[in-house]
Amino acid sequence: MVQQLSERAPEPSLDDEWLDRLDTIEGQPERRTTWQMLQDTFTGPARMARRTSVFMASTPGQIIAMMMVLTIALLAAGFSMSQSMGSRQRALDTLTTATEPMSHSAHLLYSSLSSADTVATSGFAQPGLLSREQLALYMASIDRAAVTAADIYEGAVVAESMDSGSGFGVAQEGEITGYVTEILRDLPVYTALMERAKVNQRLGNPVGVAYMTEASTVMREQMLRSADRLSSVTQQEVAAEVKRLSSPQWVPISGLIAALVLLAAAQWWLWRVFRRRLNRGFVAATLCIVVAIVWAGVSNFQSWQSGVVGFNQAARPWEQLTDARIQAQESRTDETLALLSRRSLTRSAQSFDLTYKNVSEALDAFEEVSGAPPELLSARRALDEWAAGHNELSAALVDGRFEAATDILNARPGSAEAFAQLDQDLQHLINESRENTRIYITASLDATRLVSTAVAVLTLLAVACIWVGIRRRLGEYF
Repeated sequence: MVQQLSERAPEPSLDDEWLDRLDTIEGQPERRTTWQMLQDTFTGPARMARRTSVFMASTPGQIIAMMMVLTIALLAAGFSMSQSMGSRQRALDTLTTATEPMSHSAHLLYSSLSSADTVATSGFAQPGLLSREQLALYMASIDRAAVTAADIYEGAVVAESMDSGSGFGVAQEGEITGYVTEILRDLPVYTALMERAKVNQRLGNPVGVAYMTEASTVMREQMLRSADRLSSVTQQEVAAEVKRLSSPQWVPISGLIAALVLLAAAQWWLWRVFRRRLNRGFVAATLCIVVAIVWAGVSNFQSWQSGVVGFNQAARPWEQLTDARIQAQESRTDETLALLSRRSLTRSAQSFDLTYKNVSEALDAFEEVSGAPPELLSARRALDEWAAGHNELSAALVDGRFEAATDILNARPGSAEAFAQLDQDLQHLINESRENTRIYITASLDATRLVSTAVAVLTLLAVACIWVGIRRRLGEYF
């Protein structure tokens, strides 16, 4: 009996038998449906969204949401105004250091070429060769024209290749390099023809006048036309850039105004919810934004007044004076060519009358803006004396009194001295007029200084104030 029971007793199990059962269970993973996987994926975020919506429906949640909106609005408005004002200041710096100087260089190139041609042609209408002073003036004008043209070309090429923000677009820079290339290509041709004319003049060959006439034709029909277009392009670009940089910054200012409106609405909401007096932090933030708006508004007004109103008023006489000086030099060259070709000045009478009118109007425009300095009065006297000499010269050429016409053209005192004095006075007035335009550009630049930094600081201070001001209200819930 005992033996039978012992035979039926179960055998003891091994200690690691459970591991075999675990391997069997893990080897057969549970199969999950797509719906179960989607539930596992979105249950957590959905639960978080429900909790967030419940929290946002509460008063502390609404306060935090309001603070986040205000913070983003204030920082965005302040950053926009600060960046816009900083960009404007950099552009105005470029205008004063690159764009306007290039425009002045273009005028200097134009006037230097015209002056060189006037001096060179006048040497053939006087007894003997060019004087030492005339030769020095001619060489200085040619050298100045060559150096100025090379500088303009280099500046335009660098700006075009590097996109350095010179104020000129790619099309304008390409146009500038094209005009300068034409001038630099024709300049050696002109000087070679003029030197050949001088050599023949010294040898007493009449063909020298033909070479001089051909050289003057190259100058007036090719080089001066290119210089005139170059000067016009640069002047127009300066005027357009000043107008663009002096226009009011409506979008950034409207951003600050919108932030101010949001601040006022937030204070009204806080008063509705808590029925307490105005929050000091929000009031301080409002004052910061008001100061930023007033500062930016005053800066924009001063920039507009200096850059648009003042600049246009000062630039008008400068443009008229530069054109008048070139016209005067061309009229003087016409007188010389008429004498050398033994023809009357009847054809150029209307041209001289127009020159006289334009010079007088340019002097009037300068006087209207800057008063009447001694150079202005001297220019008026010189213009009248030159006009009187021109009338005498015209009468002598009509009568065929060419020797008398030569004396009239080179008379000192007389026509020659009057023209030289007029040219000198016009150059002085042009320089003074240019300084007036730069004063207005500089004033527009000064109006933008510190505004970018001030607006950024005031905006950050406003953000800090609203968070400090709301701290107690949030402390009531946390």
